[in-house]
Amino acid sequence: MGKLQTKSDDKLGVKLTGTPEQGQHITLNQDAALQKIFGTQHPELAEALMTHCLKVLKSSEASDEHPGNDERFFMLGAIAELKPRDVVERMLAVQMAATHVAMIRSGRWLANADTMDQVQAHYTGYTKLARTYAIQMEALRKHRNGGKQTVTVQHVNVADGGQAIVGDVSHRGRGNDKK
Repeated sequence: MGKLQTKSDDKLGVKLTGTPEQGQHITLNQDAALQKIFGTQHPELAEALMTHCLKVLKSSEASDEHPGNDERFFMLGAIAELKPRDVVERMLAVQMAATHVAMIRSGRWLANADTMDQVQAHYTGYTKLARTYAIQMEALRKHRNGGKQTVTVQHVNVADGGQAIVGDVSHRGRGNDKK
């Protein structure tokens, strides 16, 4: 298993400390670090989106007191990797990171279930979150591609006298043909 999360991430340019009860403290180690993570020129929007990230986490997932369970840097790192391009992508990136954390949380509960009722409840929740995440990924893809799916053929050679066929091709044997 990899090393546990630290309270500061130099690549993201952010230091997070605190607890939900005592308050969260965000220190920017780089100018406009939150704006860079969320892909916006507006510091107010970046701060609000950061607040949204913290709101969806359980107390133990946003706390210095539980470093092995801290999801704050995961949320920011996942959003930074998605590289949101506009306000729709920024909000969707926050939702996707939150959905992923909730899905992993649900998976942990499923793994620790003791009764069939618990297993069923956590399995149902996990499955719904996994489907939601897939729908969010598809929404992001469609938003980025304008709803179009693109297929690119990079190289086709057709020799003189040859024919190119686009579509399904099947070869049928002669079957019961008599000679």
